[in-house]
Amino acid sequence: MPRQLIIILLVALVLVLMTVQNPNPVSVQFLSWEAKQVPVIIVILISLLAGIIISSVLGLIKQSKLKDEIRRLQREIDELKYATTDLPEEEETA
Repeated sequence: MPRQLIIILLVALVLVLMTVQNPNPVSVQFLSWEAKQVPVIIVILISLLAGIIISSVLGLIKQSKLKDEIRRLQREIDELKYATTDLPEEEETA
């Protein structure tokens, strides 16, 4: 099995165990927003979803930068290829 799948399954197992062991609702306060009597699973799922969204956005930004770098390097390779083919051949001296 791929390592990522094993890690995802382990995280899911930990989340399920934590939810089962903590069935009591909790109060959540964030800045000026407050929610009372929220099930723990909701708090966990919102946190998980926020983490997925943030990591996805950061991954897309990095992927975009890497694609730009690949394009730049490919242009440089093409320029170097054409620069060597455009050079006049040296004349043989007898």
